[in-house]
Amino acid sequence: MYIHGGDIYRNPGVLDFSVNCNCYGMPASVREAAMRGVQCADAYPDPEWEALREAIADYEGVEPTQILCGNGASELLLALVEALQPRRALLAAPCFLEYERVLAVAGAQIEWHLLSEKDGYLPGEAFLDALKKTDADIVILSNPNNPTGVLVLPEYLKAIITITKARGIILVMDECFLDFLEEPERYSAKQYLESDRQLILLKAFTKTFACAGLRIGYLLCSNQDILCKCKMHLPEWNVSLPATYAGIAATREWEWLRETAESIRMEREWLRERLTELGYRVYPGAANFLFFLGEAGLYEHCLSHNILIRDCSNYRGLGAGAYRVCVRRREENEWLLKVLGSF
Repeated sequence: MYIHGGDIYRNPGVLDFSVNCNCYGMPASVREAAMRGVQCADAYPDPEWEALREAIADYEGVEPTQILCGNGASELLLALVEALQPRRALLAAPCFLEYERVLAVAGAQIEWHLLSEKDGYLPGEAFLDALKKTDADIVILSNPNNPTGVLVLPEYLKAIITITKARGIILVMDECFLDFLEEPERYSAKQYLESDRQLILLKAFTKTFACAGLRIGYLLCSNQDILCKCKMHLPEWNVSLPATYAGIAATREWEWLRETAESIRMEREWLRERLTELGYRVYPGAANFLFFLGEAGLYEHCLSHNILIRDCSNYRGLGAGAYRVCVRRREENEWLLKVLGSF
């Protein structure tokens, strides 16, 4: 069973609100770079990703030696878990479904901390208490959360890192949506990379630069032992030349991302207000999507009108009536609202 959004292959011709890529599409320079990569694709890609790592290092303000590149963040997550072989993991639900899948593949036991609807699905003191008591080897969190979009504030993030560092727990922070924020650096765990050698950051250009089909992800960590172990679980030449060229070009499009992210934030607030007016319980997401609660059957209703939304009932901690929609452009969002309003 296909468990993620974006299943346009079994639903051709739909307007897809189920995946959270930048609604302004891939920048022209990134698309052109990918095409140049195709023209060079009679050669193997660089297995050390040297040019791509240097470009990402400049983009992120880290050292190239702190970076691993992958065929999307999902490949790196799987390689990381296979390399570390955690005995037990702590996850806060709801969370990205891949976390549970890769941990299960590695044979890790999962300790679940269910986030509360009445608390807006925000982790609070109870989660910090769980961190203090757990015997988990690894904790995986996304910030902003997928699927709820809620954001962990800097003070709370510092509290998490203080506990995991003191207890020797590997902390994986998934920041794939963070660059949609107005001040991503303020909320990023990257500021702790040098001081915390148990901290790992996952990022990708998939959502921000709308290049899901190219698969460009990267991992940041200051611990060379972890990086070496992880790299041993990655296949050689795992990042294609089209993806490499596109990734390098994406690192030069920071201004484009800043401008489109600002437009998306304004449109997100407009869409949130309209959804609330329709009677849905909408959560104040910080990324380029909105999570809301409605009634069962809404997914099928939208699909009958050629709109694909994300049914979130298969997320642990959620149930029927939980949905997520990407923030698209105004005309598309208006059509979505018309269909939702007719349910």
